[in-house]
Parts: sequence; C-alpha cells; structure tokens
Amino acid sequence: MKKMFFMAVLALLPFLANAEEAKFGYINSYEVMMAMPEVSKIEEYMADYNKKNQEYLQTMYTELQAKAAKYEEEKATLSEAMRKVREEEVQTMYERFQNAQSSFQDDAQKEQTSKLEPVRQKLQDAINAVGKRMGLMFVFDKAAGAVLYQSDKAIDITAAVKKELGMI
Repeated sequence: MKKMFFMAVLALLPFLANAEEAKFGYINSYEVMMAMPEVSKIEEYMADYNKKNQEYLQTMYTELQAKAAKYEEEKATLSEAMRKVREEEVQTMYERFQNAQSSFQDDAQKEQTSKLEPVRQKLQDAINAVGKRMGLMFVFDKAAGAVLYQSDKAIDITAAVKKELGMI
C-alpha cells in the first residue's frame, strides 16, 4: 500500500514542478502521540488491565500445577478408569488456561486499540488543521518511514501539531 502511494507521488512530481511552489511537510507522529497526556493515561490503564489478567492467569496456573502434581502423586494407586478421568481433568484445565491466556491477549489488544483510536483521530485532526493552515500539499510521517528525501526547505510541522493539540 505504501509503495503504491509513493509511486503515485513520484508520478505526480513532474507535474508538481510546474505548480506554484509545492509545499510538503513532515511530522514525527510517534513523538507527538507519545507526548500526548491521553497516551500516558492509556498506558497506565493498560498496565492495570494486564496486571489483573496476569494475576488471574497466575492463579489458574497455580491450580493447574497443583492438580497435575496431585495426579502424579496418586497416579500409581489409581484405577485405570480414575487415571483416565484425572488425566482428562488436568488436560481440560490446561486447555482452559491456554484459552484464557489467548483470550486475554486478544482482549488486551482490542482494548488498547479502542482506547487509542480517539487519540489517533485527535492527532489526525490536528495534522489536517495544521496542513491546511500552512497550505501544504502533502504531510509525510517520519515515524512511519514515509520520508524518502528531505530537503532543507521541508517543513517540520511536529511543533505546530503539538501547539494545535495544546501541548505547547
């Protein structure tokens, strides 16, 4: 996708050379986003969220280890039918643990994405406002590796976006 975008931009460059001084800007979106107060609050929230899930998983794992250890101790004295029942119990607990672990990872990813989306949108709105106010044709994101060349005439709008967001 990025490659197609850059190919389109490169194809437009000869036409842009004839236009009135084409203005391009760039931003380090990562720098701005990490400086936004909302992000540190989300990081704190996610740390707490993950800690609670990790505590639950640790409890599950401890129970699983205890059940497996008890089975190993009693295995020699159990009938074949009881041994099979206990093995299935341990296996079921292990599968529940794995499912919970996977589910918590998926949920954490979804939770973080949903919390960050309004922040990303706020950043994008600020970039759009600054780009429009400065009369820029394109704004490239240095954090995404989208800047292939930067002349001394390139305009870094990182500070202007921070100002737009009320950060400076």
